[in-house]
Amino acid sequence: MKTRIHAMLLLISILLATAADTAAAAGAAPKEPKLLLYQDMVLEFLLPDVQNAVNDYYKNRLPANPLVYPYQIDILQAKRINGGPGDRGFHFSITLETTPVLGPHIAVGKDRMTFEVSPLFPDKVKLVAFKHLQTFELPSNLEELMKNAGETGQDTRYRNLPK
Repeated sequence: MKTRIHAMLLLISILLATAADTAAAAGAAPKEPKLLLYQDMVLEFLLPDVQNAVNDYYKNRLPANPLVYPYQIDILQAKRINGGPGDRGFHFSITLETTPVLGPHIAVGKDRMTFEVSPLFPDKVKLVAFKHLQTFELPSNLEELMKNAGETGQDTRYRNLPK
């Protein structure tokens, strides 16, 4: 009888341990690459400056500021301005492209910008280049919105954007 109880307890213990290991393995989040983690942290840090640059460009071209989401930004190049092998300078140049959107994620254009990040700058981030690469056509319902905004005196010459 005692042997049977011990065997039953041992069997229950093994089943519970196996179930716990299986549940822990299933619930464990897969590891993300460190490069992706660092890239996302840089984008989060730069997002307010990217949004400001986009707002400055589109402020007289659209009735509302388009939004920039971090997942719609691609880092094209990141490099040290000073420093080299064995010398870790902390002045960086970061070039990126973004696709700002209006409303329900309707792309309005494509822009490339270069920032310099340095402890030498009071705000640490400086926009050094901005280039509008492409203008996208808006759907008819947004064109109507822009026409209505034009009646209130706002500049709505979206199709005449410089390329």
